[in-house]
Amino acid sequence: MTAAAFAPGKLILSGEHAVVYGHRALAAAVSLGTSVVLSRHAGPTTILRANFQDDRLLPALLTVLPSDGVGVEIESNLPIGCGMGSSAALAVAVVRAWAKLNGEEADFSRCYEDAFRMERLFHGTPSGIDHSISALGGLVAYRRGAQGPQIEKIAVAQALFLVVVDSGKPARTTAELVAGVRQRSPTRSLEAIGALTEKVIAAMKQSGEIGELLNENHRLLQDIGVSTPGLDRVVERLRALGATGAKLAGAGGGGVAFGLYPTPSAQQEALKKIHAEGLPAWGVTVG
Repeated sequence: MTAAAFAPGKLILSGEHAVVYGHRALAAAVSLGTSVVLSRHAGPTTILRANFQDDRLLPALLTVLPSDGVGVEIESNLPIGCGMGSSAALAVAVVRAWAKLNGEEADFSRCYEDAFRMERLFHGTPSGIDHSISALGGLVAYRRGAQGPQIEKIAVAQALFLVVVDSGKPARTTAELVAGVRQRSPTRSLEAIGALTEKVIAAMKQSGEIGELLNENHRLLQDIGVSTPGLDRVVERLRALGATGAKLAGAGGGGVAFGLYPTPSAQQEALKKIHAEGLPAWGVTVG
């Protein structure tokens, strides 16, 4: 007997790091993601196949799965460790597949609570936004609350055409980056990111322009010390190729950045040029 499940990765449009301090963040599910197949297996729970390696993988799986009796197969087309929620997509897919193997269905509450255990093993003190957006899909405004997540699904008034680029340097761990920001305690910049994110959310609901807001968000992320020269170069290149706004996405320290383009043709033209320069990149449409 086997059970299969899929969960998408994500892209944070605005609000990284400030979300850890009670501000809202805005995130979108993407078409890339992770598929998991679980089967009944004699002996200890084991990874039968995975198209990526991570020493934390089996211990993370065992926060959801029993220590005996399960075989696990994993296939992901998300870039690993680049800020696109690869561990969250894995966690949600595992929770869904495990429920299905037992003749059950994992609702959002179950996905949120069970996937959080895996996410804590990977990231220490994550905000919860990654696996929330993976479980819900679409576009979500998320706030971490003492009594659980506060979530608003956002209906997009106008589609966003994004180009996502891997900077070529893996992101440092979320736990390390969050701890570094906490140590530096850049309260004013974090509050500014929170206020800016509210402007982005309002603009998204009303077909407003968000390009300059994304540019300001990146500047503030530079201020709190989570951008890198490589990410800054990618951001500048995306702007040079016609992006109305561009910023890093995720915890920072490496990983991906994205640019916003006014039309699908502008998006595809920029994507073609980025590919010609040898950088891994993806076209993503939100809404």
